[in-house]
Amino acid sequence: GVRLHEDFTRWTDLVDDAFNFDLLGLAYPPACLGSMSQRLLLGAMWPFAAILVGAAALACNVAVRMLSNRADTDLRRAIGHETLRRLLYWAIL
Repeated sequence: GVRLHEDFTRWTDLVDDAFNFDLLGLAYPPACLGSMSQRLLLGAMWPFAAILVGAAALACNVAVRMLSNRADTDLRRAIGHETLRRLLYWAIL
């Protein structure tokens, strides 16, 4: 293979250390998570799971608001629009 001079690759070490998004590696040692394919699958799926948990929490909050006796039709419509806006915001984030 081709090896670049250290002057060209030194900055990649800094970027790798500064922008490490391996949250699973911070919580568990890599050897405890199974094979590399399982670690890749888990690393790719945790953001979706986080969005689903957040959406479920928001849906529970909305359900409690809508089931209250004080909620009229306009308030329910406003809550629905606000819920969709928040879900879209967190999914994009």
